[in-house]
Amino acid sequence: MTVWRLQVNTGGANIADYCLKNHVAAMGWSLDDIPENDRISIKTFDDYDKLAEAIYKNYSSVERFYYEVKENDIIWMRSSNEGKYYLGRVKADSKWIFNQNAIDIDAANQRINIDWYEATDMADEESVPGAVSTAFIMGSTLQRIKKSGVEAYSQLLLNKLYSKSGDPFRYPNPDLSLTEEYFYSLLQPEDVEDLLALWLYDTKGYVCIPSTNKIATPKYECVLVDPSDTSRKHIYIQVKKGNVDLNADDYCNLKGEIYLLTTEGKIINDGKYLNIISVDSSTIFQFAIDPDKSHIIPENVLYWVKFLTDVENAKLPQAECKGIMLDTNQSYSDTNEYEMLSQSKISAYGDAKRYISSFSKGDYALFYSKGRGIIAIGRISSDTPTDVNDERYHNVEMIIPKSFSGDIESLKALSPSEIKVALDKNFYWASTIKTPFLDKLQAETLIKALEKKYIMDV
Repeated sequence: MTVWRLQVNTGGANIADYCLKNHVAAMGWSLDDIPENDRISIKTFDDYDKLAEAIYKNYSSVERFYYEVKENDIIWMRSSNEGKYYLGRVKADSKWIFNQNAIDIDAANQRINIDWYEATDMADEESVPGAVSTAFIMGSTLQRIKKSGVEAYSQLLLNKLYSKSGDPFRYPNPDLSLTEEYFYSLLQPEDVEDLLALWLYDTKGYVCIPSTNKIATPKYECVLVDPSDTSRKHIYIQVKKGNVDLNADDYCNLKGEIYLLTTEGKIINDGKYLNIISVDSSTIFQFAIDPDKSHIIPENVLYWVKFLTDVENAKLPQAECKGIMLDTNQSYSDTNEYEMLSQSKISAYGDAKRYISSFSKGDYALFYSKGRGIIAIGRISSDTPTDVNDERYHNVEMIIPKSFSGDIESLKALSPSEIKVALDKNFYWASTIKTPFLDKLQAETLIKALEKKYIMDV
């Protein structure tokens, strides 16, 4: 299965609306310079090929369109008028035709029976994978998108859209997870630049000067300053997304500190200059998913973190018991956490009430206290949740601690870093409900890890 990007700016106009209305994928090379009688004779691609070969020096996109686009491939398209992204599947009956009626808009080469769907409700840049949006910047009319994660993302998105439309077709569940590779594959280049600038602010207090982000300064993305440095030292950053190398020699003439980041490439001459610092892509990834930093991570970055963990959730068999980490509402209430533990229940409030419905009887409930981590674990004992005023809760049979003394501070805790090490897994922490969910073995691993903390104190 291949994911394609189709440019729909032909010699006639942007033909996105035409494609949407007529359920086709279309492109030019419409033989509009030859007599109509010759065009009418086109019945097969071989007929078209003979005429096109005499006129065009290169029509490789049309050849790929016919020979290489296969059933169940996915095509992305963007409307320049709306700025919206669409995607569609090449169905078994999505055959190639030469449509004489579309010559005036230079869209005669077509794949019929393509049902297009908006990529998201907003269909904007921030909720489209970076590898997709950057694929539209340059290149041929039809080209593959080969970046890791895009195929699985496109399949999952179409599956969701099909479930809403009633189309019975489904792709196999994609094998995505919250890993560094997939994370960067979904980001826009600008997202990675933002993360580096925010990391420098968080770790060093450096502040970005927005007006310095200009095309005319290709050696750096923007200039930052250190508010505590009276000498007005300048800080420069250069970021490359993908398998792109950076050479420290290219930046040695910049006066100040220079930070270089490439998500998949390497830094050549790393360590040669004292003022040029290489930033590890893993450091920025961990910063982006750090629960203590979520308040300064851009929403569009957190969108992809949550997306990847949601994919992992979808892979858990519904019939199996699962473990769910749920926030104990420490940020908004001084009493809710105490009430949950003293009354053996797991609760959520207001708009977050819906998360309680994610639990089923027998599931593990992991009580997550902000700033500490998991402080208690139990199993859901009620068949259905109970609603009382602004609260929804499930009853819980407590496992650890077996009994609650009333002293919250005396409870042991598994920190986010300890949870990650124990399970070798990353999580989306910036939500009341922490994802991905856990399977039975993972939940029991955390029970043992928390129990061990009490045993060690004996």
